[in-house]
Amino acid sequence: MMRKNQPVIAIFVIVLMMTLVLAGCTSKTTDNTADEAGGEVLLGYVGPMTGPSATMGLATKQGAELAIEEINNAGGIMGKTIKFVSRDDEADPTKSKTAVQELIDKEKVQMMIGQPNSTSVAASEAYVNENKIIQILNIATNTQLTNVEKYPYTFRTFFPSPVQAEALVNIAKEADFQRAVLLGDTTALGNDGIAALQAASKAAGIKPVEAIQYKSGDVDMTPVAEKIKDAGADVVLAWTLGADGARIVSALSRIDYMDNVIFLGYTGLSLPNFRELAGDGISRSYMLGGYWSVEKGETQLDEARQKLYDKIVEKYDKYGPGGRSTSPMMVASGYDAVYLYKWAVETASSFDPDLVKNTLETKISEYPLKIGVANTYRFSPTNHEAISGKDLLPVLLDPMVSSDKIFGDVSIRGSFTK
Repeated sequence: MMRKNQPVIAIFVIVLMMTLVLAGCTSKTTDNTADEAGGEVLLGYVGPMTGPSATMGLATKQGAELAIEEINNAGGIMGKTIKFVSRDDEADPTKSKTAVQELIDKEKVQMMIGQPNSTSVAASEAYVNENKIIQILNIATNTQLTNVEKYPYTFRTFFPSPVQAEALVNIAKEADFQRAVLLGDTTALGNDGIAALQAASKAAGIKPVEAIQYKSGDVDMTPVAEKIKDAGADVVLAWTLGADGARIVSALSRIDYMDNVIFLGYTGLSLPNFRELAGDGISRSYMLGGYWSVEKGETQLDEARQKLYDKIVEKYDKYGPGGRSTSPMMVASGYDAVYLYKWAVETASSFDPDLVKNTLETKISEYPLKIGVANTYRFSPTNHEAISGKDLLPVLLDPMVSSDKIFGDVSIRGSFTK
């Protein structure tokens, strides 16, 4: 009797084993692609939540959290709830790299919002791309960060260094300034900015009178101001972060030269500490801006951005002492990064990074949300920069719009004279 049933038992065991193997394969495929509804999709972010760059790091985090809350309340991404995992890197590239590796290896994130600081992005970008993690840079500007050959899964939705440099130089040229001084610190950020400004000046047929570099964080910037004065500058094209730029403007006022020069900076001047430290010289200070600004006389943003601005104020308070310290433009860029990823996944009908990458490269003109620093994104298989110089314009750093719709943290678009 036992021998008669042995072939039947053997067949049953074989069938059972094959079923288990197939089930295991199916489970593995589902885990890798995350294409079935249910479960979670993990989004990661590493940035400075403390230290001098904290306002940038916190702004991105605020924007991402606002978007994730909305998306999860509406059903998630392809039926999956978003889990957001973030770490504070204090703008330290070494800490940043360690944190990014932890999010990829231990947390298993599927998408990263890039760090605001270019040096931090550079420290971990190779690892992010080796693991085929879609990364969206919403603030970092360094030129090399979107090298398509080296970093095929990284995309940028902010103004990169060459685009900002081109805009700064062309604005100065159109205003007929004759003695431009290029200004940047001695870090990788400053070196990249100076190089971009020099390349843009050459392309525009402009010869700057001098390129001045300084040590970031110096409290007394009088020597820098003296160099600007000695050069006879009528415009300073400044690649400076908020505090450094403010101290230089303040020093130019102290040596009685600010009335002779226009201080025109890249988007690093949007940090709130510029306004806090610049003094009276702020009235002759401008930065590059996008569509998070208004024409003179207007009291609110365009409809889509005003709607988002109202949400920012409702969730994170009005701007000012005791309230929000973050720039709405930067909060919006974090918000936009999450929605851009959601759109790409749902358009591709897959979480597969290669399919998401292809969607961003070939279908970006279909992206419907117009709440970033520009209205049009221009990705392609050979270009992972969303924005061109056409999207940039000078905005006054003082005054800010103040109305019942905007509470003193949106700039006015402006023009200037020598």
